Amino acid sequence: MRSTCPDTLYIGRYYCPELCLGFVASAGLESATQAGHVTNAESLLLFLSSSIENYAYSSLPFVTDTWWAVEAESSDDENLNCKENDFMSVIDKIMEKIINLDDLYNAYTSNYVTKRASKTQGVAMLTLFTKSFADNNSKTKMKDLVIEKFKLRVRKEISYGHLPICFGLVTKCLGISLERTQHLYLFLFARSILSAAVRLNIIGPYYSQRLLTECQAYVEKSLEKTCKLNSKEAVQTSPLLDILQGRHDKLYSRLFNS
Repeated sequence: MRSTCPDTLYIGRYYCPELCLGFVASAGLESATQAGHVTNAESLLLFLSSSIENYAYSSLPFVTDTWWAVEAESSDDENLNCKENDFMSVIDKIMEKIINLDDLYNAYTSNYVTKRASKTQGVAMLTLFTKSFADNNSKTKMKDLVIEKFKLRVRKEISYGHLPICFGLVTKCLGISLERTQHLYLFLFARSILSAAVRLNIIGPYYSQRLLTECQAYVEKSLEKTCKLNSKEAVQTSPLLDILQGRHDKLYSRLFNS
């Protein structure tokens, strides 16, 4: 059973850059570079620290609430032997909470570019789970079935499938603890920015690994402030970052989608 596997097994798999779409999303770094806000390693560090803090305050609370939405209604084993009506009732309750969080995040996110990137990455998370981690007997596994139903809604364009919601849902279904889920979410975000910085030729690959180690302090500091926030407390801490992300489609030439 998945719950008996170490968290680090799944975390190690998620560390692969392509799983977080680090090669197509720059979180506004490309726009910031062309606008002259990021020109060297020093300004990159400032951009990185501001982005991590903004992401922790604006996005992480939705990951947390989604994780708890699944936790509050189910457990790994308790609901496997319940009556079919009760089984579907629990699934419906989970789905309702997830859908509401997805709608709230879409309304909360102010610019189209960020919404588009979030939906693309969210779909990638759901696809990753169903193709790589879902059990063969998913029809009898509550959490697998929840993901299948939500993925179907996203495919039909009934739901948005934003990354924070999909990330919280998938990590909970994999049995990853909330603390590691939160840390992983911010760490992968930081790494995607550094990956983009290398591709934009702001820094080299070796120096990016050094910065990745240093940015752990930014991640930990942001987690201390935001790990207990819920979605109703989510805020934007850097309006400039939001503006830079929103103007990405207006760039004359661009390497990334966001």
